[in-house]
Amino acid sequence: MQLSPWWAALLVLGPLILLHELGHFIVARLLGVKVLAFSIGMGPVLARWRDRQDVEWRLSLLPIGGYVKMLDEGGHEAPGEGSFAHSPAWVRALVALAGPLSNLLLAWLLYVILALHGSTQLVTRIGSVLPGSPAQLAGMGAGERLLAVDGHAVQDWQQVNMRLARRVGDSGEIILTTQASGLQRHYHVQVRHFLDHGQDALRALGITPPQPPIVPLIAALTPGGAAQRAGLQPGDLLLSVDTEVLSSWPQWVDRIQASPGQALHIDYRRAGKIAHLVLVPDTVTDEWGERIGRVGAMPRIDDRLVWPTADLLVHVQDSLPEALLRANAQINDVLVLTVQTVYKLLDGSMSLDKLSGPIGIAHIAAASASYGWPALLGLMALLSVNLGVLNLLPIPVLDGGHLLYILVEALRGRPLSARVQAWGMAAGAAVMVMVMLLVIVSDLKKFY
Repeated sequence: MQLSPWWAALLVLGPLILLHELGHFIVARLLGVKVLAFSIGMGPVLARWRDRQDVEWRLSLLPIGGYVKMLDEGGHEAPGEGSFAHSPAWVRALVALAGPLSNLLLAWLLYVILALHGSTQLVTRIGSVLPGSPAQLAGMGAGERLLAVDGHAVQDWQQVNMRLARRVGDSGEIILTTQASGLQRHYHVQVRHFLDHGQDALRALGITPPQPPIVPLIAALTPGGAAQRAGLQPGDLLLSVDTEVLSSWPQWVDRIQASPGQALHIDYRRAGKIAHLVLVPDTVTDEWGERIGRVGAMPRIDDRLVWPTADLLVHVQDSLPEALLRANAQINDVLVLTVQTVYKLLDGSMSLDKLSGPIGIAHIAAASASYGWPALLGLMALLSVNLGVLNLLPIPVLDGGHLLYILVEALRGRPLSARVQAWGMAAGAAVMVMVMLLVIVSDLKKFY
């Protein structure tokens, strides 16, 4: 399914925000806290209506969040029935926790659905090892099957990427366990500031999954693209790039993507004669925000080509008990990854420009939608866990900030003054606005 980035973002983030706020709303109502308003979106109100319980439902201008307004949240009024500020601490804590827990529950359900649906995956056999890459320097070779990353077993490339994502910003070694001809090998792959220069973890290591054996023969060109401007034509057989002999189209794509704005010396065959030209790939930004090269050339694909072969595929479909266990494991993986990411941001080993803001999420959502609904649900599950965890950070204006106030109240024996709480909320809002501006600027640099 093809969606524009903004429609894709709305489709993915809308349900996550709605469910988060519904968690607060439902628990507040069940525990006797009076809800005054429920808003989807922030900022100026576009439309509003009241229900029979006198709750004002709002649709607001900015689709970047939502809120549930409860009676006397700031504690400025005298104690009264339904007051949030004067409810017992355990009530306020449950109301604050309800939003993040709703997001974790949604993610778990989505992972269960995906596990029950099943999917056909490429086995983790290494298709190629890029010259001069960390993997090649460690001695890895094509054809080996990847069994584990840092001692953790992996069954498909998605699990490989999840394990590698935990190492963002790290320097040192990543231990890859492989098997070939019945023998297991452990490779200590040296990395430095891992993934600082892009989001493709496999390319950063220098390994690629198996790729179809398409010959490097140009079938069509994008009008005005770099390949056409350089003089290439449909029917040209690409022979080499900077003396590297080309054996397949994916090998050509790898070189082009790795060389944005660089002059490449191309040998090719046209009408039986070998010729030479210089090609400079255009620089574009992919859906992950990484700058790559692109030339606007399409290959000829033989319809009779059957790929991948059965030995390269594995179909994974779980029974209900297995799906429940797999969902638990996936939630745990994403939770750990999210917490590690926050820690690395705080200790400086990972910079804010590695995060995706609303623009980046929109592009990733559009790319996921193009792969079908399972990919879109997988992204929703991942973002739902992220949303739940990040809302638990102890920053006023977030749910974790409310929990922090409740904890301080329990330790002091009395709540913080309304003035101190208001100051904390203002400071928390300033921090969140600053972070949001930083990630938006980072997104603009990546995508525009």
